[in-house]
Amino acid sequence: MDDWSGDGRGNYRGRPSGGFGGGGGRHNDNYYRGRGGRTGGGYYDGSGPGGYYDGPQGGRGGRGGSRGGYQDGYQVGGYQGAGGYDSGGYRGAAGRFNDGGSRRGFRGGRTWNNAGQKRQQQQQQQQYNANPPPNMTLLKTIQAHTSAITCLSYDQATNALYSGSKDGKIKQWDCNSGQVVHEENLNGQVTAILFIQGFLFVAYVKGQGRDQDGIINVYNTAAGKTQMIPGHRGYINQLMVANNLLFSCGQDSSIRVWGMEGEAFVCKQILDKDKGGHTSPVHSFEIINGFLVSGDSTGTLKIWDPSTGTCTQTIPMAHGHIITSILQYGNNILSGSSDSTMKVWELTNPPMPGAVVKPEPIDSYFTDDGASRGGRYRQGGLPNAILTMDGSPDNKGESMLAIATIKTGVSLYNVDQGMTLLGTLPEVDVVRAITNVPGAAIILGDDNGKVHIFSWSG
Repeated sequence: MDDWSGDGRGNYRGRPSGGFGGGGGRHNDNYYRGRGGRTGGGYYDGSGPGGYYDGPQGGRGGRGGSRGGYQDGYQVGGYQGAGGYDSGGYRGAAGRFNDGGSRRGFRGGRTWNNAGQKRQQQQQQQQYNANPPPNMTLLKTIQAHTSAITCLSYDQATNALYSGSKDGKIKQWDCNSGQVVHEENLNGQVTAILFIQGFLFVAYVKGQGRDQDGIINVYNTAAGKTQMIPGHRGYINQLMVANNLLFSCGQDSSIRVWGMEGEAFVCKQILDKDKGGHTSPVHSFEIINGFLVSGDSTGTLKIWDPSTGTCTQTIPMAHGHIITSILQYGNNILSGSSDSTMKVWELTNPPMPGAVVKPEPIDSYFTDDGASRGGRYRQGGLPNAILTMDGSPDNKGESMLAIATIKTGVSLYNVDQGMTLLGTLPEVDVVRAITNVPGAAIILGDDNGKVHIFSWSG
């Protein structure tokens, strides 16, 4: 294993082509896009401001161990076989998950088909199912870090997995062998990670207390160069790449847009309260139909026109607490929150100034458990917070949604079949990071520093 300099900047030692290996590629390839990992609940575990959701739930589960041959099972599971990425499961005619090169949640022409009375009748039995999904197999559990894993990113071109942790380290894994290829100690909690087109973007925090700064390291794996960007005040919660621009959002209530000038990234725009933006920490965002949709710690959704940097619409109190995840499914937006609910919003067609998203959700899932739209918690304890969500196709091309919560683990739903609950992924602790191999596998990172790889089967 090669060693690297640990100061978060400068050149790597041991590899003339740079430390983190990748698939090469150029950052300026036209209009690639990708969504990076986020803290997945970094503020709800006692480590950051607020300190929510720490305590008795933290020790649940966490059994390790591997079952079956990792490499054989992974290959047979559909990644390189029929129904895998190139055979149509991911880029099939329905286009449900077409993301232009990296996962971006739900896309395509599907419409939400489980609204109203049907959803109300199903809601109770769909809150929790302790049985494992019938078509998933746990291939491997890896003790990847010494502290909670906060973010994951998978590169399909090289079959490499990148992980970041509270232990301050980022690691690159060979998904065939399950072994570490490279690692670097950034000496600060890693909060978001994204690999796309030969570039690795890593967000981490430096300093203590009120003097914390969010830093972004940009690793050009093809050229072997690294740039350190002082990005935000406080934590950076998510990274995203779209239309040759890098987006970051953070604790300082701002969204920053970065672009290339020469060989370096520079800040092009700051989307903050002066432009009608958020006044509370921004925890999640997504580019949807050309608009930037963002969610903050008060449960407010905002919709931006990225071309002008203006906020075109605000939906206050969309949730009762932090909006932790935003995804797209067809003509709908899915938002998950620490108030325990997932809500479905419909895009207007065509979009109108100030009305890109219809102001009321067309559906809401799971009980509020103490929170409601526009309300705060009732007495009786904290809700079953949604920490993160991830959309991916299974080996048959069906749209699957993995939802990680603080109390009940990671549940898997078939969205194409009206949010049918398939079961709960076994043998994992509290999960704050999810990524996927389209049509082949779901990869989880938990609070015990373990990576769990589940393969689609059947």
